[in-house]
Amino acid sequence: MKTLNSIANIRTGYTFREKVEEVAVGGNAYVVQIKDVRKIHQDGISFNLPVVSLPQINWTGKDNAFVSAGSVLLPARGGYFKASYLVPTDSASMPVVVSSQFLVLTPTKHILAEFLCWILNQPAMQRALIESSQGTSMPMLRAETLKKLKIAVPSLKTQQHIIELNRLWEHEQQLTQALLKNRENMLQGVFQQLLKETN
Repeated sequence: MKTLNSIANIRTGYTFREKVEEVAVGGNAYVVQIKDVRKIHQDGISFNLPVVSLPQINWTGKDNAFVSAGSVLLPARGGYFKASYLVPTDSASMPVVVSSQFLVLTPTKHILAEFLCWILNQPAMQRALIESSQGTSMPMLRAETLKKLKIAVPSLKTQQHIIELNRLWEHEQQLTQALLKNRENMLQGVFQQLLKETN
């Protein structure tokens, strides 16, 4: 077991002083906010967050607010502590700004970012994060508390194996959901046809 701060650099995201104004096209940076992450998590199974799926903004601040693709993002408030892996893509030429609603984890060479995201989302780790949070009406995770969190870190080979197995499992779930949706649509058609026959 290793402490989180020994395998990842932890910092808070950027504090926007005003409401974030998103633009449909033509922005010069991507932005990550809690609402976008929760929507992506609700609409899908994976906790991977492709950079190109994020909203755009016209950024006028400093470059030190940028977050590297390949980082792990952990919500810091609200009682929702599901981690996301910020997936790098070839077409993502614009920088990424992450709001202060998140803690940004940049892994060292001893841990794969996708594995770190996976293990933070495991039930035992989620319980530990909830227990580590402070406040009742608006639970918050603090960077100083998070640094002391104990993480099981297997070899890089084992980490990669776990990642590959998890990808297969996510793909299987996606296929199952698609089959169930198709079945539902088919049955709805049958139901409507049967109802017509009764009139």
